[in-house]
Amino acid sequence: MRTRTMTIAALAAALAGLACTSSTSAQAFVEGVNHDIPRLTTWTATRGHEQAFLWTAQSDFDMVQMLWHTSAINDGVIRLRENDGGRPGTILREVAFSTTSMGWGGDAFDDPYPVLAGEEYFVTFTSRTNDYRDFVAVDDPSAVQMTYYWQPFDSGSSWNGPFSGAPGRRPIMFYEPDAACYADFDGDGSLTIFDFLGFQNAFDAGDAAADCDGDTELTIFDFLCFQNLFDAGCG
Repeated sequence: MRTRTMTIAALAAALAGLACTSSTSAQAFVEGVNHDIPRLTTWTATRGHEQAFLWTAQSDFDMVQMLWHTSAINDGVIRLRENDGGRPGTILREVAFSTTSMGWGGDAFDDPYPVLAGEEYFVTFTSRTNDYRDFVAVDDPSAVQMTYYWQPFDSGSSWNGPFSGAPGRRPIMFYEPDAACYADFDGDGSLTIFDFLGFQNAFDAGDAAADCDGDTELTIFDFLCFQNLFDAGCG
């Protein structure tokens, strides 16, 4: 039988230093589009235009992040949209981000979105203030061709397309919360005070999930174990 030897006062003391701890993301790669194909570069994208690609999900997962390969940009926006009769529709999730170097860019969403296998979505990318270099997959038999649209960023409604060719082979990667991250106790893909509160509730209930140090007892050392894992983050 697991025992709980930690008092409520001790729990409160262990929790006291948490409030100022910064949130850390914990993501695991699920699937991608053209992400494992060599890339070419060309100047094709201009400021104020949104590129939208039709994507069919291969897996059921809670999307917490979407990465696109691009050059440095200072005001990018990534979106997940509904498929509205073959055109980009309602924005389901979006995040603004900046990058200072070439590579995979895109911050985590504030809230995960439950993606369904076989469903079609539009995934989009834009830069509000500067032109950026388009990184496209090499055109070989394994390259996935995606539908390509333009929209002036401030117009909000005028979509044009479809457009085919090299820009339709953008490399994109999709992520879910990392289930292997013990410190992400509520499984929402980020480390926040709610993970600590969830752990405390499990501890109070005598739940085996709170046996962080694996010694079959619930003690102060489980709380210290959890706090150490939380502080270390889930990179």
